Amino acid sequence: MDGKELQEDFLKYIYEHGKEMTRQLVDEAAKDLGTNREGMANTVGALVLAGELTANDTLVLTEKGCMHALRLIRAHRIYEQYLAEHSGYAPSEWHERAHRMEHRITPDEQERIASLLGNPLFDPHGDPIPTPSLAVADKGTCGEPIEAQSWWRITHVEDDDKQLFTLIAEKGLTKDSLIFITQIDNVAMMFDYEGEHFSLPITALEAINMQPVAAAELNDLPETRAQRLTHLQAGEEARIVGLSPACRGALRRRLLDLGFVKGSVVSIDMPSPMGNPIAYIVRGSAIALRHEQAKYVLVRKDLVESEEQQQ
Repeated sequence: MDGKELQEDFLKYIYEHGKEMTRQLVDEAAKDLGTNREGMANTVGALVLAGELTANDTLVLTEKGCMHALRLIRAHRIYEQYLAEHSGYAPSEWHERAHRMEHRITPDEQERIASLLGNPLFDPHGDPIPTPSLAVADKGTCGEPIEAQSWWRITHVEDDDKQLFTLIAEKGLTKDSLIFITQIDNVAMMFDYEGEHFSLPITALEAINMQPVAAAELNDLPETRAQRLTHLQAGEEARIVGLSPACRGALRRRLLDLGFVKGSVVSIDMPSPMGNPIAYIVRGSAIALRHEQAKYVLVRKDLVESEEQQQ
């Protein structure tokens, strides 16, 4: 890491820790940023000379330093959103790749990407993207205690801890995921999600922000009673209620183009000899999907069954 990148990383580090830092925490920052005391001393000195930091008993970002940090954050989050929508990289890779790019991307490139994405307000994890004028929206945190036997909507998944983020992403959880918490204690959280049952260690909640879903909203959210298409059996039909919020980019566009859209009825045509992929009938066509693709299609068999009973 060169000196300029370390300076920019430290600006972001202070900004994300409340825009100021006591000198006692500088050693901890050096460890987190992969440098030593000498490297950190040089970094602090350079930022003070640049007018981006004041260094007395406490290190405090100046207005200039805050604006620089926000420009870096904007570049990082725009590029993460780009990776989510237009790359084949796994979610666990987005953060590190965006971290490298935030130091290199030019303002013009950044704005071209933002325009391509439709000027998004949030990155794929739910973090607000600073606007071109560097205004920042609220992240949407919730101070309510998390209770069992209730529905919750995930508003943000922190990706700084790669191991913890990967554990969460493996369950398919992302911004806008709806989960029903069945049990929670000091060790783990058990929950239902997209027709399957999962558990996460209680420490995972350090990286997740959630909002409770009011009972009045549930009737307008058919996905709360949906399951993944992979649960459909031969001879059964189901109605598609949507795609998982974890389905992004090229795969999401492909599934929609193939006819896996809300309201369509889907059934199994035939499985392959090994059971994967499976050919599904949707909108009059047979489409083969592998399990890792079909799991993103959310369906409800009861909607088709109720229609048949009415007929």
